[in-house]
Amino acid sequence: MELIIRSLTRKIVAESLITEEIRAWIGRQAPPWTIEVTALDVKRFAVATDDRNPLYTDAEQAKQSRYGGLIAPPLFYMAPLTDPVPEDELRPDGLPYEGRFPIPPTPLPRLMDGGTDIEFFAPIRVGDTLTARSKIVDIYQKEGRSGPLIFVVRETTYTNQNDEVVVVEKGSSILR
Repeated sequence: MELIIRSLTRKIVAESLITEEIRAWIGRQAPPWTIEVTALDVKRFAVATDDRNPLYTDAEQAKQSRYGGLIAPPLFYMAPLTDPVPEDELRPDGLPYEGRFPIPPTPLPRLMDGGTDIEFFAPIRVGDTLTARSKIVDIYQKEGRSGPLIFVVRETTYTNQNDEVVVVEKGSSILR
C-alpha cells in the first residue's frame, strides 16, 4: 500500500510541474532564420566531418553527377544553428540563454538533448538559401530515476529559396 501511495504522490507532484503558462508554449514559433549555403562552408563541413565525397568538394566531378553541381552533406544544415557565444555568457548547463529553439521557463534548470528524427526531402545545394521555421509541438512530463523530467518537442522545417522543403527535423529537449 505504501508503494502505491508513494507512486501516486510522485505522479501528482510530477503533473504539477507543467503549468498552464508552460503548456501555452505549445504552438509557439521561433523567428525564422536563414542559412546561406556557400561552397567554402560546404567544403569546411565536409573536411571537418572527414567526408570528402566529391559531390561536396569537387565542382567538376559534382557537375557530372545526377545533381549537376555541388551539394552539401546531409547534416550540413545543422552547422550554423547557433551563433558563437563566449563561455562566460553560457547557462550553467553550457548552453546559450537564447538559442534558435524556444524553451519555456520551467522549475527544472538543466537542459539535455532528447534525440532528433530527421527526414530529408531534397539535396541542399551550394547557392541555396535555406530558411528554417521551428515551433513547439508538444510538452509533456515523465518520471525519471532522479525525479521529474519535462520534454519539449519541436519541429523545424527547412525550405530553400524556391520554397521547396529540404529537411524536416523533429527533436526533443529534456529538462531535469
